[in-house]
Amino acid sequence: MKRASLALGLGLFVFVACSSADRPNVFTEDDASVATDGSSPFADGGLGFGFEAGNGPAGCIGIECQKPKCAGTNTTTLTGKVFAPNGQDPLYNVLVYVPNADLKPFDDGITCETCEKSVSGSPIATALSDTQGRFELKDMPAGKDIPLVIQIGRFRRKITIPAVTECTENKAQDGQVRLPKNATEGDIPRIAIVTSTYDPTECILQQIGIDASEFTAPSGPGRVHIFRGSGNTVAGAPTGAELWTSATNLKKYQLVAMPCSSYPSDAASNQNLFDYANLGGRIFATDLSNPVISAGRGNWPSTGNYNSPGSFTNPAQIDTSFPKGKALAEWLQALGATTGPTLNLTETFARVGLITAPAQRWLYSGSQNTQSYTFNTPTDAPEKDQCGRVYYSSFHIGSGRSSTGTFPGACRTTPLTPQERVLEFMLFDLASCVQSDKVPPAIPK
Repeated sequence: MKRASLALGLGLFVFVACSSADRPNVFTEDDASVATDGSSPFADGGLGFGFEAGNGPAGCIGIECQKPKCAGTNTTTLTGKVFAPNGQDPLYNVLVYVPNADLKPFDDGITCETCEKSVSGSPIATALSDTQGRFELKDMPAGKDIPLVIQIGRFRRKITIPAVTECTENKAQDGQVRLPKNATEGDIPRIAIVTSTYDPTECILQQIGIDASEFTAPSGPGRVHIFRGSGNTVAGAPTGAELWTSATNLKKYQLVAMPCSSYPSDAASNQNLFDYANLGGRIFATDLSNPVISAGRGNWPSTGNYNSPGSFTNPAQIDTSFPKGKALAEWLQALGATTGPTLNLTETFARVGLITAPAQRWLYSGSQNTQSYTFNTPTDAPEKDQCGRVYYSSFHIGSGRSSTGTFPGACRTTPLTPQERVLEFMLFDLASCVQSDKVPPAIPK
């Protein structure tokens, strides 16, 4: 039996047999329309392509009823790659799914969101991207205007695939399935950056595709708020002290970046950061901002030996003994940033030696020196109850990418270096829902 499928953009009807699987349908960036209201065009049980309610799985509702029954081993699939907001950098561990209900808005402030709690919309087809950004959604609903959600943590974008042909492979064009560039395209976590002349984190976020308009002072409308440290500034930006001396201000952000030399020196502020992470916050710190951890509360100081940091010699080794470490090595190689599980670092230092549980090492040199590591918080909670995360790196990231001045004019647009790629990977890892590092990331249930 043949069914008609609409070829949007051509204004033609083409006929595809249910058993046809030799030629995937390819959808371009222009074919994907963005739904900004978070609604599903089929949430009310609307139909498409001649499907009738009851043709799908027993007891189905909405577009779940548009899952066709294919002959033999055929299935309806959507394949493609997930990209950063710039549409160029493939990303690992991004959830791609078809929702069957409205997406719920995220809570405005910081909350303890486990992976199970962070996904809404009653997904009916799900996949995670691999280290080359590839995904395969199986058992898709077929028809027109199929909604698709791309999500990692609170980065979330919803698009519409104009047509999915039943019982065959449908292929998304590179650059189509990407995270949002700005808040009009979808959800972006609220991020605070205390700027550093050594690590212009804000310039790298812009390089990976977040629009410059999203970088504002906390009083502005952007999703990325700039606090004055030793680096770039924007009009109206307050000092970093206004961030970390206030527990209330910290709780407004899902991720706080404190690159080199941007850190508090008082116990009360360190307590605020400790409490913030335990509530589900994410902290990114580099080099001389290590007192966030080494002078932190609880058992944070004992996660790494800051008294005997060992010595560093190139190349740094990527720890591939755990799933995400192996993924980082494979991801860097797929991008052409490295040729193996090592990379040469510039402007790096020996700040921390061996680490101890519950910390996880990512990069290291020799037997004593650790270059970067993470731990989930609260550190004394069972893994299933941990929802915050802390990342520390001894090496500078983004050297030469910015002169110190006003953002975005002070930023230089150049290809990302290998160690800037590490930052890109780790920022999206920090943004993702927290899972145990001992096992490969799993699709939230």
